[in-house]
Amino acid sequence: MAKLYLDSLTCVTTEDWTDTDEPKIVLEGKGTVWRGKVLDGQTYSVDYACSFTGRIGVILIEVDDPDPDDVLGYKRITDTPGTRTLHFNASGAEYVLTYAVE
Repeated sequence: MAKLYLDSLTCVTTEDWTDTDEPKIVLEGKGTVWRGKVLDGQTYSVDYACSFTGRIGVILIEVDDPDPDDVLGYKRITDTPGTRTLHFNASGAEYVLTYAVE
């Protein structure tokens, strides 16, 4: 069994024209593991850890209440050890999620 550490989320560009997004990170089988209010060019601590086997899906969603939410991407993390990044680019937004697998 592998251990996943979600370290940080960097907002390179927000999806909303207000320069403020409200993204949430959802892990398959774990639900929402982080939610925050972010600004362009800022990095935020996620500080979440869990165990998984094989691979786990990560979904980044921009919450647009009362409008429908924007799915900014779906990625898979495998149990291969190392520190890596996932890049999410959709709806004009750009995010980078840094994580490690042991």
